[in-house]
Amino acid sequence: MTISGTLKDRLTVNTFFYAAIVTAAFAGAIASLSNGFVWDDMHVVTNPVLVDTHSFYGYFLGKGIYYRPFLRLSLAVDWSLWRMNPMGYHLQNLLIHAANSVLVFVVAGRLFSNIDRLAAFFAALTFALHPVHSESIAWISGRTDLLTTFFFLLGFLGFVIYRWEDNLKGIVICAVFYLFSMFSKENGITLIAVVAAYGIVTKMPWRRLALVSCVLLAVVVVYFMMRHGSGLTEAITKPGTRGAYLSPLVSLKNFLYMLVYGSGYYIDKLFVPIHLNLLPEIPQSAGYVWLFCAAVGGAVYCIIRCGATMSFMILWIVLTMLPSLSITFSQVAAPLGERYLYLSSVGFSILIAGLFAKVLNRKVFISVFIIISIVYFVFLYQRVGVWRSDLTLWGDTVKKSPHSVVAHTNYAIALMQEQDIVGCERELFIALAIPDKSGEQAALIFNALANVEIMRKDYKKAMNYLTAAINNDPGCTAAYNNLGYVYMQLSDASGVDEKRKKEALLTAISCFNKAIVQAPYLVQTKFNLGLCYFMLQDFDNAMEFFSETIDADPMSKLGQQAASLLAGAKMRKAAGGYRLR
Repeated sequence: MTISGTLKDRLTVNTFFYAAIVTAAFAGAIASLSNGFVWDDMHVVTNPVLVDTHSFYGYFLGKGIYYRPFLRLSLAVDWSLWRMNPMGYHLQNLLIHAANSVLVFVVAGRLFSNIDRLAAFFAALTFALHPVHSESIAWISGRTDLLTTFFFLLGFLGFVIYRWEDNLKGIVICAVFYLFSMFSKENGITLIAVVAAYGIVTKMPWRRLALVSCVLLAVVVVYFMMRHGSGLTEAITKPGTRGAYLSPLVSLKNFLYMLVYGSGYYIDKLFVPIHLNLLPEIPQSAGYVWLFCAAVGGAVYCIIRCGATMSFMILWIVLTMLPSLSITFSQVAAPLGERYLYLSSVGFSILIAGLFAKVLNRKVFISVFIIISIVYFVFLYQRVGVWRSDLTLWGDTVKKSPHSVVAHTNYAIALMQEQDIVGCERELFIALAIPDKSGEQAALIFNALANVEIMRKDYKKAMNYLTAAINNDPGCTAAYNNLGYVYMQLSDASGVDEKRKKEALLTAISCFNKAIVQAPYLVQTKFNLGLCYFMLQDFDNAMEFFSETIDADPMSKLGQQAASLLAGAKMRKAAGGYRLR
């Protein structure tokens, strides 16, 4: 066979592998394209703080515990193309996941240089179809994990190029994509540890490894400078205080408990991805201790007996899982989450494929991965379907986490959207009866109960609930917004004289302004402010808020209503409109 013939055959095989991997990634999660906006997707998509800025550089000017400019950029692209069509957002998630699956194949191919490419292919297939990825793929906000993994893998490949080809371009590639990975999500910072681990297990000359480490450390410094030190500030703030990363329950005993049980849970979901749950609780079963010990023992055995590549993949899993484990003793997010495993599952997929390739003959190896792929496909497809709507997602979560305040509250809101007021109220009272709620959680429950009473037009009872919401959380924007709406309705009640109408409208304006101060992106609130000023015949202020509503989305129904009222306000002002006094 000629050299050109060999290259052509290899190109054909690689093309088949790439096509099969992309097809698998799409087929497993294709149902997400028909899913709607769920959980906080609507907030993320419509929040100008996240999806809009006056300049490209503005995306990188920010601070706080969540500094993710590349998420904002990707959402801005989606917003410009799709506006409120969820399919486009889900399509981008699917495309990034497919690209990551291909990159896993490329990385595995570089690491498995001593065995055929079939192992790399099955590693990529395992990653493409792993059911634990359903959350990251089907949840638009879960795109952070997709993006950070994409740039993480590209950065690692850059380092591999430098490691084996001694090409300085590899360092540049690694450094650039390292920064991009951190721009997508904070856990991208672990690339420096992964790079160091690979350099050590492959016995890389220490001078060259030191050079890469120094470059990547410089990137970390630049990253924290761009986010104005946020992240570090929250980490060193007194545990349990407002704005701190760590919870007040942090202690050595609690740390070890969370480490063992949290790790046990994640190991369980990597190997047996069934009974997946949006809001899993820290497990209590002693079986997770044995699972953790077995995993540690197996890892030690692999490191000693299975060579550099397998040892490195174990280190990959451990190092990339550390940020996820740190969340178990934080107060900023759910302690456990399927999405936290997306980056770690790269190491798991490559490790499993490599080990099976070593211990099984070729026919058995292929048969095993065909079975795994089919099972994973079925589980992934079913799990993505659970994310179809808030009703299906939170209904599933309530069954699996019956003691979760968040699950019952969000399920109640989903039932409210379906006009099931009785079911909504039932879930809210269940949530209210669950102990150890935060003030913020209690405020959300009271606000939702107020929404129920607003639907019933019992405004007095709604006001009582909204007052309770604000007492529990003075920063509850939704409660101020709803309170403003209640006063608007009272101003329009029959039998209300002009004086009481004006007082109600002014009180509504005060409530709406409190909401706007805390959340300037609330378009509906700006529209309501415009209505209040319009009814007060203060046409200058009315025109200002109607204009801001139109600017947010001129093609939406709300934007078109604002445009009509803006024209009316201009006409009435020109005709000599007056203000109520």
